[in-house]
Amino acid sequence: MSTLKVCHLACKHKMNDMRIFEKECKSLAQAGFDVTLIGFGSTSNTEVIDGVRCISLYCPIKNNLELLRKRNKLIYKTALQLDAQIYHLHEPELLPVGKKLKKKGKIVIFDSHEFYGWQLHDNIHKIKIIKTPASLMKIVGNQYMRYEKRICMKLDAVIQVCTMNGIDYFANRCRRSIFIRNLPNAADYKRKTPLDFSQSPKVAMIGGITKERGITQLVKATRQAGGTLLLAGDFIPKSYETELRLMAEFECVEYKGFLDKSGMVSLLEQANIGASTLLNLGQYNKIDTFPTKVFDYMSMELPVVISDTEYAKKMNDKYHFGICVNPDDTASITKAITWLKEHPDQAVEMGRNGRKAIENELNWEKESEKLVGFYKELLS
Repeated sequence: MSTLKVCHLACKHKMNDMRIFEKECKSLAQAGFDVTLIGFGSTSNTEVIDGVRCISLYCPIKNNLELLRKRNKLIYKTALQLDAQIYHLHEPELLPVGKKLKKKGKIVIFDSHEFYGWQLHDNIHKIKIIKTPASLMKIVGNQYMRYEKRICMKLDAVIQVCTMNGIDYFANRCRRSIFIRNLPNAADYKRKTPLDFSQSPKVAMIGGITKERGITQLVKATRQAGGTLLLAGDFIPKSYETELRLMAEFECVEYKGFLDKSGMVSLLEQANIGASTLLNLGQYNKIDTFPTKVFDYMSMELPVVISDTEYAKKMNDKYHFGICVNPDDTASITKAITWLKEHPDQAVEMGRNGRKAIENELNWEKESEKLVGFYKELLS
């Protein structure tokens, strides 16, 4: 197995990304594959970390069109020199690279972390290739989905995280697909101290900090509940940080910056509530999964305040791990935080229920077996 080379390609994700490096690459390396991750950083260097060869390329860009030209050219050249059997792409910008690698006879997988076509269609998008007025985003989204289908029908397989309202987004849009959920390694999380509700609520929110993720309402609600918001992640865009800091309620926020995995676990150890109150926009209220932060909260035995999507309500009815709220309604979020503070025994029980769900069902250990098995099928 060690002679079978696989290469993961990422042009925007960080080299230590949780799904790409910590989960997929490390799991494949542990299964005996020769694994390389090629991405971009502030310098060019190569090092082996936890059995994974990490090649960081340096290629500064001025705009996204330049990214498509220069970065794709560099990452393709580097990937081809590696001469791996399987190439695993992690961004839609890399689809042209995948097409070229496929022409070279390689096995190519596209890992669709999100539903990019719908993000563009609903103007909740991260892949800003060109500046386009909001009124034209539906057209752009439709064009992207046609382009995505055309490329994916030529690749060997697509990995996706979940369905959307019970519908397989890639059905009839690729040759083969598999669902690999973005779940936590249960062994990586262990709460050292019991939850403490004797003091004011300490609410954790980790991940990208955007208006669409309901951070404005969460800041207001935490302040109204007399709590502290432990906020970690990057502001997107940076101007949103200025907007939040101008709010009087921002005084309740302790901003921790971007954290690695150990830093995130330490932050969650300090918290007694986890929050994920994404607004009902775009795909956020349609996807049949949780934001990864919710699984992190559950792993650390935190009761979760979560947006009241149909999927969240169904899962909470099954596992009883938190409180579903209207993310647009600050009062609803405030009420949930206050209730958890005033009912510590029930809050602790919710946290334990969440941890039990992670240990028994919702963990990466099970998903990694699916990933390794899928690789072996592609190589057979």
